[in-house]
Amino acid sequence: MIEDAAGRGSVWWAVAKERAVGCWWQLLVVELLHLVVLAVLSTVVSGAGAVRSATAVLLFAVGAVLGAWRWSARLRLLDGERDLVRALRTAGSPVLRLALLTTAVNPYGLAWLASTLLSDDDSLMRSLAPVLFPLGLCLAAVFALLPMAVLLEGRGLGRSWRLLRGSRSSVLRVGLVVLGQAALSVLLPGSMLSLLIDPACAVLLFASYRLSLDEENSRTHEGF
Repeated sequence: MIEDAAGRGSVWWAVAKERAVGCWWQLLVVELLHLVVLAVLSTVVSGAGAVRSATAVLLFAVGAVLGAWRWSARLRLLDGERDLVRALRTAGSPVLRLALLTTAVNPYGLAWLASTLLSDDDSLMRSLAPVLFPLGLCLAAVFALLPMAVLLEGRGLGRSWRLLRGSRSSVLRVGLVVLGQAALSVLLPGSMLSLLIDPACAVLLFASYRLSLDEENSRTHEGF
């Protein structure tokens, strides 16, 4: 159990720093590989002259799988793996399951896909934007710990929700990460910025997960 002598906030940062120090450069490599593969794939598919709807479906599906793979590599590194090559060799089934679950709770991505398939412009996205943005933020916060629930525990959406609502501290930590990441992505867009922001947020979410487990164990012990 992680002791908290100086407040939960200080412990959160301490856990995040401890986990990041040993694998920060590997996390950056994983992020860079993710961005490069996405860019190459987008260029190849766009240049192939495929039907717009087929291109959208392919990019959406592969993007979801790559996002899940990125989380798998991140979590292996944060969980103690020091060999980058082994961290990149992820198991297929959990990654595909995470890709499906994250897609199911991604209203913005699903709306973009529907808009692409149903019309030739972004009018649907523009009309739904006032609803999609707050809904997407809420779902991103509620299921922010889903990668850990799926890849580290072999569980799903319900477990992610229970980890979040375990305490007010957990809600606050996850909420700060999700809102901060969303604000920075709007104010400072660009792939080079995400190269730093996304790994940092992943570290903070992993630290939040570890503290949520600690709080859960503490409540269990107090119940006996």
